[in-house]
This record gives sequence, C-alpha cells and structure tokens, in this order.
Amino acid sequence: MHIKYGIARKAHLPDTAKARISDKFSTLARAAAFVLLLALTPTFAKTQQHIVKIKIVNAQTNRPVTDEKLNVALRVDQIGSVAMPTDKDGVIEVKTGSATTIRILSNMYADCRSRGELYTDYSINEIRNNGITTGNLCSDAKPKARPGELILFEIPRIDIPRYPHPPASHAPIIPVEPKEKL
Repeated sequence: MHIKYGIARKAHLPDTAKARISDKFSTLARAAAFVLLLALTPTFAKTQQHIVKIKIVNAQTNRPVTDEKLNVALRVDQIGSVAMPTDKDGVIEVKTGSATTIRILSNMYADCRSRGELYTDYSINEIRNNGITTGNLCSDAKPKARPGELILFEIPRIDIPRYPHPPASHAPIIPVEPKEKL
C-alpha cells in the first residue's frame, strides 16, 4: 500500500488486500452509521409533533370558512388561547405536543354548538384515534370526522336569527296587592 499525501492507495495491492481494506471500511462505516442512528433516536422521539387538524365549515353552505381566527387553547383555561387563522381550505393545523385536551372558541363567526358544548375540552387522543364532529344547531349537516380531525360548524354573525319581540307568555297575570301593616 502506498501512502501519498496521507491517502492510502490500493492501486498496487493484490486483490485480496483490496477486498480486506474494503470490507474493514464497509464494516466501520456501518458501525458508525448505527451509532449515529442510536444517538439521534431520542432527539427524533422528543421532537415528534402530533398534529390535530381543525376544520371549520359554514353550516349553511357546507363550504370551508377561510377567514376565521379561531381561539385555540391546549389547557383547560381559555386564558392561554391563541387566535389561529384558517388556511384556504378552512383548516387550522395545531401542534399539540404533550397536551391532552384542546378547547376552541369562535372568534369572527357565530359558533353553532350548544351553550353546554361551547367550553368543552376535547380529548386529543379521541381526535387522533377517531376524529370529532362538534354539535351543529345551525343546520342538519353532520359529516363524519376522520382520525386526527375536529370539525366545527359556524355561520356569519349577520346570519344569526334576530327576534323583534320577546316571546309572548301565556301565563295568567295575577295582581299582587300590598299587605296591610299591623
């Protein structure tokens, strides 16, 4: 083996010597790659992000809501919420990290969920495994969510029904007379 400028040259070696050097280099390269893979595995495991897709649908048209900024919180209290914009498909991708629940509140549109469901903490595991479709009081639409997807129904605020007068009461009016002082 000739060494010129610190580089081993195999040109003048017999074929068996070339094969042994090649085998040793190949084994060493495989071992180094394996050690590097083992060293980086915990890093990859820690940085793996779980993503939940929140799909916002106009309950009246069944079209995506593309200009909402939904309040999203990965904690029970809504104080830590962040206004997240939808994309052109009405979807918000949320990196959930180690959170176990997610809470959402409409911002620029009227929410079609019942009052009892407005402050629901949705299970991230349930969303990942089965998907969740929220309640919809605004229409009969009820598509099935795919795993990893949370579907929310909204309508524009101008479409909220307004009632000119409070509902009439059919209860009889009973006059109340003051009692005499003794």
